[in-house]
Amino acid sequence: MRARIIALGLTFMASMAQADIAWNVDRIGAGSTMVMSDRAGELTHVKRGTQGALHVFDVFAGQGGAGGFAGSYKTNARGDVVETVAFDGAVTRFVPHRCNRTVGQCNFTVVHPDGFTEPRTRVTTEVNGGLQYREYGLDGLMTEGALHLDANGTSKGGWQRQKNADEKKRRHRRIVLALK
Repeated sequence: MRARIIALGLTFMASMAQADIAWNVDRIGAGSTMVMSDRAGELTHVKRGTQGALHVFDVFAGQGGAGGFAGSYKTNARGDVVETVAFDGAVTRFVPHRCNRTVGQCNFTVVHPDGFTEPRTRVTTEVNGGLQYREYGLDGLMTEGALHLDANGTSKGGWQRQKNADEKKRRHRRIVLALK
């Protein structure tokens, strides 16, 4: 009987661990670096720190930022993006957030740099080792993809495909993770 209770408890704990697709950005210190690579090249993400309750990341082209500043983004503590800033300073906001790490159907609004607001719906499903998603906008399906996550919820890689893209899935993978 005792072995059954322990086994049931371990099974419950394992299913709870899989259910959390959050990116635990609180565990990532300022100066931490993550380099992601796809067929277009490499992008280096550097955590700058926090701004109130938000976590701020800068993105640089190339490994180690050799290609210059590419933009930045802010996330909440779960890793849901609330704002992006393009290299030219154009700000896009996601209200309440982009639903990157929210399981199920999640509705949000994109506020584009020119002030145009666009309703979006993201449907995210937990899968073994990560998540899959589909994002819908005014014209239907906008993008779909999947992420493989490590124990911290940080992307190890995955794929993405844009609506009306003639190309196949764009695969990406993490090649460097240096936490501080």
